[in-house]
Amino acid sequence: MPASATITGEEGCTPGFWKNHTEYWLEEPGVPSYPTDALFGEIFGVDYGDVTLLEALQGGGGGDLAGAQKILARAATAAILNAASEDLGYPLRRAVIIPAVQAAWDDRGEALDLAKYLDGLNNLGTDDFC
Repeated sequence: MPASATITGEEGCTPGFWKNHTEYWLEEPGVPSYPTDALFGEIFGVDYGDVTLLEALQGGGGGDLAGAQKILARAATAAILNAASEDLGYPLRRAVIIPAVQAAWDDRGEALDLAKYLDGLNNLGTDDFC
């Protein structure tokens, strides 16, 4: 990710947090940033069947492209939820995360590299949220 893709912020919550705390998938009271049943492929503009954002957070993996896509889907879902949360100062914007996923989606190595990068950001933590 280029430095221009970053914004001020050093907070992030893990995929496990988002999977277990869907009540925080809100930008403002009562308004979901993304519904749990939104399709990953529609949000990210990639071919991923009928996998919802909540299902993408379940994880999984494997030694082929499909396994790398599962790993990336988990990290990317947490990343957009982190970026959408007004309670967090996440280092990336959604407008940067989504095209990065699109660019890496069909290449196993790139998908795993991006997933690793996003995972690091998703594990930044915070003192008072996740």
